[in-house]
Amino acid sequence: MINKKIAVLCGGWSEERVISLKSGDSVYQCLKENGYEVSKIDVKTPNEAFNRDLYSKFDLVFILLHGRGGEDGEIQKFFEENDIIFTGSNSNSSKITMNKIETKEIWRKNNIKTPEYFIYEENFSIDNLSSFKKWVIKPNLEGSSNGISFYNNLEGREKFQKKIDLAKTFDDSVLIERFIDGKEITIPIINKRCLRPIHIIPEGEFYDFDAKYVSNKTKYLEYVIEQKKLETLNNFAIKAYELVGAENWGRIDIIDDGIDYFFIELNSVPGMTETSLVPKSSDLSGFSYLELLESIMDYALAKKA
Repeated sequence: MINKKIAVLCGGWSEERVISLKSGDSVYQCLKENGYEVSKIDVKTPNEAFNRDLYSKFDLVFILLHGRGGEDGEIQKFFEENDIIFTGSNSNSSKITMNKIETKEIWRKNNIKTPEYFIYEENFSIDNLSSFKKWVIKPNLEGSSNGISFYNNLEGREKFQKKIDLAKTFDDSVLIERFIDGKEITIPIINKRCLRPIHIIPEGEFYDFDAKYVSNKTKYLEYVIEQKKLETLNNFAIKAYELVGAENWGRIDIIDDGIDYFFIELNSVPGMTETSLVPKSSDLSGFSYLELLESIMDYALAKKA
């Protein structure tokens, strides 16, 4: 591995560009400090990213593009068509997991518990929401909690429509998901192995953009659970991961309401910043940041061997 030429691909043109640059810088610095021949590539447009010559001297591209272009299968498909080795899931799986609605439909059909949901359409009636008190309104194809808001079914159509409009500023497709009151936990999966779950305790109402990347008041704790229950949870996580075709590495977000585990979404290119969840979980699992990166890269190279 140490003799391989590595490209860390970051930046991009999505709403998550700034976070992608931070992820890319963290990975680049770690590899560089540990003797790797590594370059950081900051792409700002699709024309820059989809240029085969940009990657011609590298043995492996470590994808850290978050959001559109990086997690939706576009760059993965380009790499597959040009025989360029890359980290993470393949193009089809990436396209599925970027789409919250499609992911939930696959999980629901295969007995992975996920909150009840509706897909917003122009003739949507808020009467549909009367069965539960609180709902989460999300842009379907967006990350980092951008455009998310909460709707109480007593607020009325005007407030509901404002929250729909907020989500639509990020994506035309909008998911309305039942709010589950419980512990926010996340499980990174590295090469079909679950790392230690993290219990996230944000200062505000939920784990939003500020709680993820700005606030120093968000608490990250090891999720305390009996070993037998942990094994059951991990088995469900691996099943959910494999059902959507994910591979190499990713992170699944889950809500524990005290009775059941509700699977929310899967991130195919999770953050790798200093405050990111995958490195925190790796540390709890006894793996250094470097060991984590090497495990991801080894798997990606072995796939093409």
